[in-house]
Amino acid sequence: MQAEAAERRQPKVTVRATVAGGNQTAQFGYGAAQELLLFIFVISLAASTMLIEPRRIGASRRMLASPTPAGTVVLGEALGRFGIALFQGLLIVAVTLALFRVDWGDPLGAAAIVVLFSLVGTGAAMLMGSVLNTSQQAGSLGVFFGLVLAALGGCMVPLEVFPSAMVTVAHVTPHAWAIDAFGKILGHQGTVADVLPQLGVLSAYAAVLLTVATVMFRRKLTA
Repeated sequence: MQAEAAERRQPKVTVRATVAGGNQTAQFGYGAAQELLLFIFVISLAASTMLIEPRRIGASRRMLASPTPAGTVVLGEALGRFGIALFQGLLIVAVTLALFRVDWGDPLGAAAIVVLFSLVGTGAAMLMGSVLNTSQQAGSLGVFFGLVLAALGGCMVPLEVFPSAMVTVAHVTPHAWAIDAFGKILGHQGTVADVLPQLGVLSAYAAVLLTVATVMFRRKLTA
């Protein structure tokens, strides 16, 4: 009796269980977004070998010897690289959605990120294909730079664990801006309107890379 009375006098403790890391669905989607950006960029840079080989064997010069304008050749190469990058991104989204039920948030916002980041990868691939001279260089350096930039941009370790100085450095890469956009869409139920600043930065990256790469690639073709 005394034990029961003492138990009734003790303050009640409420135990509430929470899962570390918050919303696990959002966390899983965030990890999928990191892998999506990683593979789009790495595959794009690796595909730069297909720009070098036709130039090396003289196929590009033979195309220019035909009535085909140089601008058409450059545009065709750019569209080819963009198709590879975009297909890679859409394949990852479709497979993770179908097999793992990954919620990619606002469809329009997610599509805009994938398209713009594919254009960034296209510009980077064309730039690398214009600067390097052998497919072996492009293959090895493409994977190296792709992994380094992905790690720096937060595709391997979440930006939240970076020191503040490293977060600033990470935003030198387009990856960090794309991850920020996915974070708003996946973690805060954002829409495309909420990620317009990040989309604007990705558009600027794509425009600069594509412009520089086009000029350099055209010079290589006509040199």
